[in-house]
This record gives sequence, structure tokens and C-alpha cells, in this order.
Amino acid sequence: MTNRNHILSGARGGVALLVVLIFLALFTSLAVGLAASADMNAAVARNRFNINQAAALAETGVQLVQKHVGGLAVPATHSAADLHQAIGQQLQTAWSGSSMVNASGITWNASRVTVPAITLARADTRSGTVDLVIAASGGALDNTTVTITSVGQFGNAARSVTYNLTVQRGHTVLTDYGIASKSPVVMTGDARLLGANDPSEGSILSATYSVTNAVQMTGNDYVSGNVDVVNPDGRISKTGNCIIAGQQRLGVLEPEWPQVDQSVFTPYATNVQSSGGSANYTLSNIRIPPNTNPTFSGNVTINGVCYIQSPNKVQFSGNCNVTGVIICETPAIDNLNNNYVKFTGNVTTSGVENLPAGSQYDGLRDLTGSFLLAPGFSAQFSGNFSTINGCLVASEFKFTGNANGRIKGGCVNLRDSTFQMTGNANLTIDKDGAVEDPAGLVSSYRLVCISGSYVE
Repeated sequence: MTNRNHILSGARGGVALLVVLIFLALFTSLAVGLAASADMNAAVARNRFNINQAAALAETGVQLVQKHVGGLAVPATHSAADLHQAIGQQLQTAWSGSSMVNASGITWNASRVTVPAITLARADTRSGTVDLVIAASGGALDNTTVTITSVGQFGNAARSVTYNLTVQRGHTVLTDYGIASKSPVVMTGDARLLGANDPSEGSILSATYSVTNAVQMTGNDYVSGNVDVVNPDGRISKTGNCIIAGQQRLGVLEPEWPQVDQSVFTPYATNVQSSGGSANYTLSNIRIPPNTNPTFSGNVTINGVCYIQSPNKVQFSGNCNVTGVIICETPAIDNLNNNYVKFTGNVTTSGVENLPAGSQYDGLRDLTGSFLLAPGFSAQFSGNFSTINGCLVASEFKFTGNANGRIKGGCVNLRDSTFQMTGNANLTIDKDGAVEDPAGLVSSYRLVCISGSYVE
């Protein structure tokens, strides 16, 4: 009996040991599984963290570029290489001396702008990088899209985002106004400003701050469009039976003023004309040297370019027939008394596109939209003109007496001097078919962010 009990007791002990061993193996296996699961969860969390960091870095890269090139003025050319150069140089300047990127390593060509890896460190000493490529695509400059591609890298994760900007033409004074002047605009007598196709074409802008009365009308003057004043403290003064058919607004946003680039025309001015006189002249592609002060009192026909160097006082007192453009050299010393162009007789004009056959006009026929480009000169008209086929740009304007005619495009005064319409001066502004980008006038273009273009 005793032996039997010993045998049973040993058997029960063996079973218990076996059970313990089984549970021990089970718990060990469970612990290993839990450890493996913990490692996997940690890896998943780490990967997710790296992915989020990479995405944030990619977005930061876009924001860095957008901050410095959004609104950037870019060259008015149709060259992707020029556009990329403007962007690259802007980023070089903005990031010069930065510890996060080697700004001098920014490169550009006709295809793209490439930025060396940008290193962005975290507080825990870990860091990530951003690779940037900026590339323009499209046709005409004002339809060009600039795409920022930013790739963020953190740990073993990488994320890419893109964002687009577009090139847009600056809004110039020629867009909205028949007369735009940095000076006061003075109308006296029976002066009239009309729109040929729409009343708004006969609108006025004054951007002067030198006097309170930015627009002064006295007598029986009439304006078919709006009268706008940039100075919020300026005034529109009317004395007598003066009518402004459009709105009268103070404190308007000042538009962009065009810049004059005479260099597109000067190579054509190959024939020196130093004197005037009462003879009847037919002149072609002429250059009037400084200090010659000619007066053309006879009938004069000018084909091509008439280039007036400064200082000079040039007067056309007879009948003047121009098929082409008159341009003036910007004076080294501002003096409107020593630099002027006067038309006291009748003026007939035609655009460069109507120049006669001849190789001397090749290329010039394409430079359309301008008639008078005279920065630093006073432009004075006292005779009649049927239609001036191009815009007028000068630093002072005086339309006096019976000056009467139609201007294709508009009239821009670049200086705070004076813009006068006196007597029976009657101007009609015709913007129908006017050239959007007159030759010799440089309009700026800017990079504008495209809302909603962000793509991960």
C-alpha cells in the first residue's frame, strides 16, 4: 500500500511538473510574441513619424520658396532661362549667409532652378533635408506656369509636394486711363476728353502729391469717363460748367507706370539731321544731335525713326507727316525748358507697320504701338492731328489752342510737372485695337501664387 501511494504521489508530481513546463513554454512564447509585436508597433510608429516629418519638410520647402518669389518681378521676355535666372538670383540673395543651405550652390539654366539640399535640424539633434527644383513651362510669358517641386527626407521616408505660380503682367496706367499723369491735370476753356468707343476710355488719373488740387477744371470742360486721384487728401476742383460723366474717386491705388526703353529703336536712327529750315523735307531714320535745336517750318515727312538726342529744342511748325515713331534720349540733367518737342502745325501720323518697302525698315515694322516716347521732354501740341497711331509718353504735356485729334492708346506723363488742356483742346482716346504692349515700353511681370495648386 505504501509503495502504491508513493507511485501515485510521484505520478501526480510529474503531471504537475509537466503542466508547469507547458505553462512556462506558453508564457515564454507569449512574451516573445508580445516583444515582437511591440517591436513591430515601434517600427510602424517610427515609420509614421518619419513620413510625417518628411511631409512637413516638403511643405516647408514650398513655403520657403513661396515666401521669397511670390510677387517677384521677372523680366519681360519670353525666355525660360531669364525667368529661372531671376528666381535663382532672388533665392541666392534671400538665403545668403544661411546655415541651412549653400546659397552660392543654387544653379539655373533654361530647364530649371536647382537648390542644394536644405538641412533643417530638430531640437533633438535629428535633422531632415529638402531638395528643391523650380521649373517654368508654358508659352507666352503671361501664360507661363512655374512649378515648385519640394522633396522632404527624414530617416528612411521621403515625401514630395508641388505648388504652382503663374507669371502675370503688371497692371499699368495705360490699361484703365486715357490720360495718366504724375502731375496735376489742368483743363481750362472748352477742353474736352472723350472715349472713342466707350466713355471710360476718356478717363483721367492724377498721381500728384505736390498740390492739393490734383485735377483742376475751369470753364466748360468735359470728361466722358472717370476722374481718379491717388492722393487721398487730393481734390478735384471744378469751376464753371464742368462735367465729369463718370465717377470721381480719391485715394485710388496707384497703378504701375511704364518704363521707357529707347534702345529698341535707336539702331535704326542712322542718318544725322542737324538743321531744320523752311524747305520741304522727306527724312528717313534720322538722328538729331544734341544742342542743334532745329525748327522745321516747311512741310516735313518722316519715315521710320526720328531720334532726338538731349538737350534739344525741336519744333515742327509746318505740316508734319510721320510714318513711324519719335523717340527722345533721356536727359542727363532734368530741364524741361531745354528739352521739348513742339508741334504747332498740323500733324498726320501712321504706324510703323505702314512703312514702305526697304531693308532699312526691316524689323522696325514689328515695333508697333508707340508714336512719341520722350522721357525728360515736354511735348506740346497746338495744331490739329487726325489720328496719332500710338501712345504718347513724355514728362510734360501741353495741348493748347485748337489742338484736336484722336490718340490710339493713351497719354502718359511720367513726371510731377504739368498736364494742360487749354482753349479748345479736344482729345479722343481710342483703345480699340490698340497694342497691348507698345514697343519701347517695358511692362513688368510678376510671379503670382495659384490658390489650390498645392498637390502632395
